[in-house]
Amino acid sequence: MHIGRQAWMAQTLGDLSLKDRMQLLSHSLFPVLKQSIKMYALAGRTQSNARLGLSLDDLLLPDSNDVKQAIEKMQSCSSVSLQNHCLRTWHYAVAFSKMQHLKHDAELLAVSCLLHDLGMTEQHYHHHETCRCFAGQGAYAAKDWSIEQGWQIPRVDQLFDAISMHMNPYVAVDDGVEAHLLQQAASCDVIGSRGFEFSPQFRKQLFQQYPRLDFNQHMIEFTQHEAFTRPQSRTAMVVQSGFKHLVNLNPYLEKAGQ
Repeated sequence: MHIGRQAWMAQTLGDLSLKDRMQLLSHSLFPVLKQSIKMYALAGRTQSNARLGLSLDDLLLPDSNDVKQAIEKMQSCSSVSLQNHCLRTWHYAVAFSKMQHLKHDAELLAVSCLLHDLGMTEQHYHHHETCRCFAGQGAYAAKDWSIEQGWQIPRVDQLFDAISMHMNPYVAVDDGVEAHLLQQAASCDVIGSRGFEFSPQFRKQLFQQYPRLDFNQHMIEFTQHEAFTRPQSRTAMVVQSGFKHLVNLNPYLEKAGQ
């Protein structure tokens, strides 16, 4: 049973067993270490994005009713700094898809990014009565929203899994393209992983349009609260692994003028 997927969440309520912890470590240790080494070793260098010549003008949200409704949903319950994080995450996700030549469902990816942190909001932190994981809470909230929008169950399940799995340290492409892109993009924005693939110009443009504001402090405080309140969650495991320091040591923020 894959950690973070809907079946796992329903069975465990979001609590990690010792076996789950070992599985997460074995599944993610090498790719995460590889990314971390590159993140610091290549800070300041331009990589794929510079070669692609991407700019924010090239990355446009799908012009669909569901995406517009997702934006309204995000705005209705999220702080401005959290909204900006979700929008930056979408830009990174689409850029990664171009770099890796990954075909994806553009609308599903957009909605996943826009709604991936509903579980951090006051409105949805306790959305599901038994879930003990903010990513799971957000996934349940997004699931209910998508059903109201008329989505079919297979796509609803993809949305749930993408949002719920984004708290895994690593999500492979084989686990779902949209889930992979969301996790990579959210991690890039929060701690700078794969940030070396973006030019300083791109990052500066992104931060100017969607400034971080108090996002770093809010993220640290929220995850520490989540770890205390839900000590068996993936967030608690991440916090115990030094998450606060990873956020504060993000090597790409100062270079982007932040």
